[in-house]
Amino acid sequence: MATPRTTADHQARQDLTRLLLVDVAQAARILSISRSSVYQLIWNEQLTPVRIGRSVRFSIAQLEQFVTDRISAAVGPNDPGHR
Repeated sequence: MATPRTTADHQARQDLTRLLLVDVAQAARILSISRSSVYQLIWNEQLTPVRIGRSVRFSIAQLEQFVTDRISAAVGPNDPGHR
């Protein structure tokens, strides 16, 4: 009989399978923008790719931070929705 997985075991497995880097097409899907918009963000130095050889990748953490920064900028400190 198999032992039931604990929440900690499940979390550890998710951490190991979580993607660290994504390509331009995946980044575009994550951000819900076009691939050309991703390249524009690179050219405007708003996103910094991780280059591995000729491959261009983005860290999931950077994409999450990019969105968080945009939300913070949209909700100013004087906005009632700002925490």
